[in-house]
Amino acid sequence: MNNFATIIDTERDDMRVAYVQNDNVDYLELFNRFLANEANHHLLDPSDKPERFTYLINHDDTKYIFKIDGGVEHRLERKLIAKITGDFYFNLIHKLATLSLNHCDIAYELYLVAYDKRSKRHYMIFNFIEGRSLSKDDMHTYADQIKHCIETLHSYNLVSNDIHGGNFILTPEGKIKVIDLTNSGFIWLTKANDAIELRDRFNIKIKVPFFAMFLKKIAHGYKTLSRKLRGKEV
Repeated sequence: MNNFATIIDTERDDMRVAYVQNDNVDYLELFNRFLANEANHHLLDPSDKPERFTYLINHDDTKYIFKIDGGVEHRLERKLIAKITGDFYFNLIHKLATLSLNHCDIAYELYLVAYDKRSKRHYMIFNFIEGRSLSKDDMHTYADQIKHCIETLHSYNLVSNDIHGGNFILTPEGKIKVIDLTNSGFIWLTKANDAIELRDRFNIKIKVPFFAMFLKKIAHGYKTLSRKLRGKEV
């Protein structure tokens, strides 16, 4: 069983690794086997970003998602925020562990995070969630569950920041789970992004700080006007 109360954070050579303790699965060994090309895995649908790869791992009749993110942030403001808030993925493994400890079964579980200082790549091992992505109609049908998922995430300072059916999974049991989360940047502002997307696209209303919504409305209006002036679709 996973012991989400214990996350082991260690460094070896140029690699930093944090992983959840488990009596039955050695996630560090699974990670090493994948890097050595020994794990049974295949590439899933390629990302629209060439530096990102997602694989499906089969290990002892259990499926895992193995993700590689080689993206390097070039924007100065993002670099400064990362310096203040810490590494995105290493923060994420602790926040998702807290979700699991509190039995909030609304998202994926993150078992291992590694960062290679030489290649600037992050590696992650998640659980595989059986089910299918939501259609646009599903987003309305399961509006109450979606609202509950996002509001619960926000209470743990986690956000989606990319609200669409592909980032929600409907399990065979009829439960909605959200994937592809973020916890970087100014979370209180990013919560407003979720609220605006839910409201404007799916008529789902959630509460976020008034000032965050105010700033986001101004930014959204400026972006819309800018696109119109440049003759682009809004």
